[in-house]
Amino acid sequence: ALSPRIRVKYCYDPGYHMLVANLLCIGRSACGKGVMRWIVFLLLGPLIERDNAERRKEQEYKDFCRKKGNVKKELPDEPLTVVRYMQNITVPKLVKRADFMVRRYGDPLSFFIFSDELAMLTKGSGKEREEREAVGRTSYMLGEMYVRETLYQDGYNAMVDINTASVVCGQEYALRKYIGDSAIMGGDAGRNIIVRMDGGLGEEAPVILPFTEEEEALIESTTNQLMRETYTEDDKLQPIYKVDMSWLDDDVERWCAAQRDLVDKGAGAAHDSFYKRSSSSSFRLATMIYHLWGEKEEVQESVRKFYYWAAQFILDGQLDHWGQRFNELASSESGCSERQPTLYDQLPKRFTRDQVCQLVDK
Repeated sequence: ALSPRIRVKYCYDPGYHMLVANLLCIGRSACGKGVMRWIVFLLLGPLIERDNAERRKEQEYKDFCRKKGNVKKELPDEPLTVVRYMQNITVPKLVKRADFMVRRYGDPLSFFIFSDELAMLTKGSGKEREEREAVGRTSYMLGEMYVRETLYQDGYNAMVDINTASVVCGQEYALRKYIGDSAIMGGDAGRNIIVRMDGGLGEEAPVILPFTEEEEALIESTTNQLMRETYTEDDKLQPIYKVDMSWLDDDVERWCAAQRDLVDKGAGAAHDSFYKRSSSSSFRLATMIYHLWGEKEEVQESVRKFYYWAAQFILDGQLDHWGQRFNELASSESGCSERQPTLYDQLPKRFTRDQVCQLVDK
């Protein structure tokens, strides 16, 4: 969320990616999920401070309009405020804020959405939930436009490029409502990184240790660096900065090829769908680490190891939560039915070249 001017080329996509990712922290009540609020406010301090100044401009305009009453011809134009940190999501407000970004700066920026209670995001009418799902499908990829058209007088119509990073905490029951069948099959599930926060029954409550002074200083310098890479001193946008991650392309292709091999051997339709965005999300995280570490050749091996670990971690979480249901829903769709057994399926776990040749002849 703090790096909307950074771009990276992912080897499987023609365009550039913005470094946004969506995190779902799932666990029982009182399991320690609340620590995420502390971490979010610590990391996003400079952004929240900037947003608060923009919100004060909005409130001053509302107060001025209220004093003027209904004499609209005397009202000045609404200020083009840019607020990027949000907790309560309404699609009309999100569209308006995204449009204000482009009208003020000429380019889209990223939003950061935080909620410490996932159940709050499942409320609303069916139409509201459908709109949120539609925005979720386009907000993962840079350049995927969302169009809102309304006929009522106070509506806001615009075609916008919405890009969101998020941290959302909640319990398992809320997750099942938040990511339903349509979201599983529509791709929303694959755009999220699942983190389990709860431990075993009867375990001691988690103890959250504070950061040391050195760690807090590092966090402050890092967040300030990212803000400087976004805005100039005269409130303009910095030029887009492209991180060269081509040295990781072979590893991305190698990991994805290994997942396709597992699919060929019967891993299922869910695995075939989820591994692709697991890889792209991991690639984005690896890009941010590489950038913050100075983009030096000596750190590439550590970043490479992180990519492999994160890609598998994300994939395992998605398969654990949604894999079975995805396969059940996909089994009835054309092209996703039960796969035909391959030669590999008909061989024993350990086999010789002669056994393969005999099976081929048969």
